[in-house]
Amino acid sequence: MSKAVIVIMGITGDLSKRKLIPSMYRLLKNKKIKDFVIVGIGRRALSVGDIISGSKKFIPQPDAAVLSTLEKKISYLQGDLDDKRTYGELKKRLSGYAKEGLTNVLFYLATLPGHFDPIAKNLQSSGLNKSSKGWVRVVFEKPFGSNLTDAVELNASIKKVFSEDQIYRIDHYLGKELVQNIAVLRFSNTVLEPLWNKNHIDHVQIILNEDIGVEDRGGFYDKYGAVKDVVQNHMLQLLALVAMEAPSSFNALQIRNEKFKVLQSTRSVDAHDTILGQYSGYSKENDVKVDSNTETFAAMKLFVDNMRWQHVPFYLKTGKKMKEKKSLIYIQFEEAPGVLFKGGAKLEPNHLVITVQPSEGFYMTLNTKLPGSMELTQVKMDFCHDCTYGANTPEAYETLLESVLAGDQSVFVRSDEVEASWRIVEGIIDKELKVRSYAAGKDPKAATDFIERDGRKWFV
Repeated sequence: MSKAVIVIMGITGDLSKRKLIPSMYRLLKNKKIKDFVIVGIGRRALSVGDIISGSKKFIPQPDAAVLSTLEKKISYLQGDLDDKRTYGELKKRLSGYAKEGLTNVLFYLATLPGHFDPIAKNLQSSGLNKSSKGWVRVVFEKPFGSNLTDAVELNASIKKVFSEDQIYRIDHYLGKELVQNIAVLRFSNTVLEPLWNKNHIDHVQIILNEDIGVEDRGGFYDKYGAVKDVVQNHMLQLLALVAMEAPSSFNALQIRNEKFKVLQSTRSVDAHDTILGQYSGYSKENDVKVDSNTETFAAMKLFVDNMRWQHVPFYLKTGKKMKEKKSLIYIQFEEAPGVLFKGGAKLEPNHLVITVQPSEGFYMTLNTKLPGSMELTQVKMDFCHDCTYGANTPEAYETLLESVLAGDQSVFVRSDEVEASWRIVEGIIDKELKVRSYAAGKDPKAATDFIERDGRKWFV
C-alpha cells in the first residue's frame, strides 16, 4: 500500500473519534499500513493524547503498543478550515513530510457537508489540490448535497478543483462485507442468476431499521431527515447493487457504470407511494426544533423501468426508534403453481434474505413437509458470516480507508450516481408531505396499510 500523509479535516468530531482513528488503529495492528502519518485539523486546543484517549473507548481491547505507535504518527494543527492561514501552515507541514519521502496526500473531509465546497477551494488556492511528486486524493462524506440542484452545483464546483479519479465519495454501507458480497452471490451462483428477474421475483424489500433515536445528532438530523440521510444514499446504492446487470469485469469503472444504469432507469418516487413518520418525543430531542416536521421514518415503493425488472416493486423502509436494529435485503420469489397441493396445504413463496446488520449472512427458504404428514413448512438454507470466517472481518471504514489508499474507487460513489439518486427522491424532499406520528418500536400504521394494499407484508 502507498506511503501517504492522511489529513483529517475535522479530527475533533464524532466521525473521527468513533470511526477513522479506530480504523487506522486496526489497519496498523493488522500490518495493512506502515509508512504513514496523520495530520489532524480542528478548532479546539487539544493534544494528540486527547485525540487517542477520545477514540480509545471505541477500540475493543486496545493494544497499548499499537496505540502508542499510532499516537507517534499523529500531529495536530489547530486552525479554522475557513481561514487561509490554516492551509498555509498545512502546506509547510506537507512540504516537510515530502522531504521524508511521504509525497502522497489524502484529504479526508470529516466535516459537515456545508464545508465541502469552501475547503476544496481553499485547497486549490493553496496549491494543495495536486502534486508533481505523488498522488492527491480527497474523501467526501455523505450526504453529498441536500437536493439535486445542490448536488449538481457541488459536483461542478469540486470538479474544477479535483479530477474525478481523485474524488472518493463515501457511502459507508458499500464498505460492509456482505454488501460487497451481493454481486458475488448473484453472478457466481448459477442457481440464482437465472431467477434474478421479473419472471421469478415477486418483489424486493430493502429495510434499514435502527433501534435508537437521533441521540446527539439532533441538530444535523433535523436539517436532513430519513430520506436525505438514508434513502438517497445507502438504500438506493443497495437497490443498484441488487438490480444491476453483470459488469464486464469487477473494476471500479464497470461496477459504477452498471449501478448508474439502474439508478438512471429507476422511476422518480411518487408522493402517493411514500409514507413518512416521526417518532413520538422527537421534538423534545436536543437541538431539534419544537415544531419540527422532519421525518424519522420513510417507506416507499420504487420501480426500475428496464427489461429485467419491469413492474417488480422495490419497497424501501427505514426508521429510527424501531423495535430492533436490522439492515437487510429481502427478495421474495413468485409463488409455485401448487397444483400438487390442492388439499389445503399452505405453500409459502421462497425467499432470500441478505442480512447486513447486526449479523452478516444470508439465507434462503425452501418448502418441505413435516414428517408423517403432508403439512408443509419452510426450512432455511443458512450462511452465517461470522460462523464461517470468524468475527474479525474488517469494519466498513477500515475497508474504505484501505481502498482509498490503494486507489480503488469501486466501493465509492461517482458523480452521476449521486445526481441520479437525488433525481429519484426529488419529488418527496422539501415538500409539505404528511408526517405521521408513531410510537417507539412500531411502524406507522399507514406504512403497514401501504404494503398490505398490494397484497404483501413487511418482512420485519
